[in-house]
Amino acid sequence: MDIEYRPIPEDGREQLDRFFGRKDHFVEVNPGRVVMPRKFKDLGDSIRALPIRLDDVWLMSFPRAGSTWAQEMVWLLGNNLDYEAARSQLQQVRTPLLELSAIFSDDRSVEETVTRHEQINSVQCVRQMTGRRFIKCHLPWQLHPRELDTVRPKMIYVVRNPKDLCVSYYYYCQLIHRSEGTFRELCEIFLADQLPIGPMWAHALAFWKRRNQDNILFLKYEDMKRNLPQVVRRCAQFLEFGRELTEDEVQRMCEHLQFDRMQRNPAVNLEPLMKESSIVQQDAGVKFIRKGEIGDWKNHMDAAMSARFDAWIEQHFGGSGLEFEYE
Repeated sequence: MDIEYRPIPEDGREQLDRFFGRKDHFVEVNPGRVVMPRKFKDLGDSIRALPIRLDDVWLMSFPRAGSTWAQEMVWLLGNNLDYEAARSQLQQVRTPLLELSAIFSDDRSVEETVTRHEQINSVQCVRQMTGRRFIKCHLPWQLHPRELDTVRPKMIYVVRNPKDLCVSYYYYCQLIHRSEGTFRELCEIFLADQLPIGPMWAHALAFWKRRNQDNILFLKYEDMKRNLPQVVRRCAQFLEFGRELTEDEVQRMCEHLQFDRMQRNPAVNLEPLMKESSIVQQDAGVKFIRKGEIGDWKNHMDAAMSARFDAWIEQHFGGSGLEFEYE
């Protein structure tokens, strides 16, 4: 199926322009009515045509669902628990974001620092990787490389409850994209299915319905928070680690993945890149790895907004079997 690009409908365009503080930055991508930066038009076809290798490992999620956390776990399990290599190389290099060149295409973005000095095409970077590739992608299923359906490499998908995800997305936009809108404005964009890379419900359900494929592991952020050792073991088994992890190995992995350690780890927290950037809002008071709590939405949503999210969740996820924990 070919990709088609259309202008964002006027009401949605005005909301996005106001929140992100820039005009006509986004385009509607079909199928799926997916909101994406205009720069995606330069990458969409090359992403769809990307050759897939059977030994690839793909880490997929909607933005701010916990992919940075899962990404570190997956890479270590796929690289024989090589903590030294994980410390010495940025996570963004070890597991590159396929659509990076489009998502961070404007000069207000900090992550553009990764590639701007040579204006590297992120899809071409992934294509040219040698050895076993670990690839991160936030795109919805229908915009992924076509060969994922036939080659079927290992894919790990992470989902998070929509309320906490929306809160995290808001602070991420402040830090990385220097957004100018309020949290309430972002909630309106979210509930109208106009959030970039959304709709979130369609994104999650496309992977949920494929969860029983033997090459897909479907993880919930809340399960990682409540029982990380169990998730580590599940992921090791899925990636065919080669043997059962020892208790000491699981404990060390969980210690490495502790939230406060991840927050301080320069290989994953983006701080080295942000320090290089003259455009990031240094006094924003927000970190890339922020809180990671279940239930932080209660500090941001009033009862009326929470009820609107509940109705939206029931409308889109009701009857699917995919349920979320909120506290």
